[in-house]
Amino acid sequence: MREDLTAEYVRRLTVPVYDVGPDNRMKLGAVLRHVHETSEQHVDLLHIGYEEFLEKTGLVFFLVCNRVKIFRLPSHREKIEVRTHPRGRGGVRFYRDFKFYDESGALLIDAMQVTVLADAATHQLRRPQAFIDLHVFRDVPVDPEEKMVRAITPDDLPLVGERPVYRSDLDSNGHMNNAVYADIVDDFLPDAAGDAVSGLQIDYLGEMSPGDRLRLFARRQGGEALVRGENSAGLSFEARILFK
Repeated sequence: MREDLTAEYVRRLTVPVYDVGPDNRMKLGAVLRHVHETSEQHVDLLHIGYEEFLEKTGLVFFLVCNRVKIFRLPSHREKIEVRTHPRGRGGVRFYRDFKFYDESGALLIDAMQVTVLADAATHQLRRPQAFIDLHVFRDVPVDPEEKMVRAITPDDLPLVGERPVYRSDLDSNGHMNNAVYADIVDDFLPDAAGDAVSGLQIDYLGEMSPGDRLRLFARRQGGEALVRGENSAGLSFEARILFK
């Protein structure tokens, strides 16, 4: 595989009206949708997209964390560029970054995505070697400063609401799409109306399926808010949000 295809993929777009909120800036969920789509386009190009990889190997990648650093959210009709790069591996975790730039080349958003390899039928984790042996990307260690630390929430967060899983939340695997969690965090953030978000981390801990109901717990303290979602099986996600 040519190095230029594996090392970087570039996607250019104009921000559509449905991706922005009342402040005319890209919504948090839309940021993660563009992260997801950019990743999908890159792996499809390399013939390891979800369907093709599953058919060849019986394996899938499970998303376990999204971390986003926000310098400025792009606005409606703004032309932006999303660049993604595989960043290496830390244990069983594979890291990939996504950098959003404006037309001047200024960095708008710096996102990191973490996935693990699993058996599609059993959902049991598989050793990274099963993917490394395909020789798609170089197997290099992720930089220590990029490694994720889980956003653990305290047990005493107050209940702030409940939300069912809707059919429109689901993606092709039949579970709630990862970007919907950011929509939910945005909807249930306490005392955050109009405040600018500078960072978001979501740890995905349990899948949400049709018929599930999320119980949301949250608290804001100063420049940080913590949100936890629970379903009937236990923890679904934990999130940390930073404000400017």
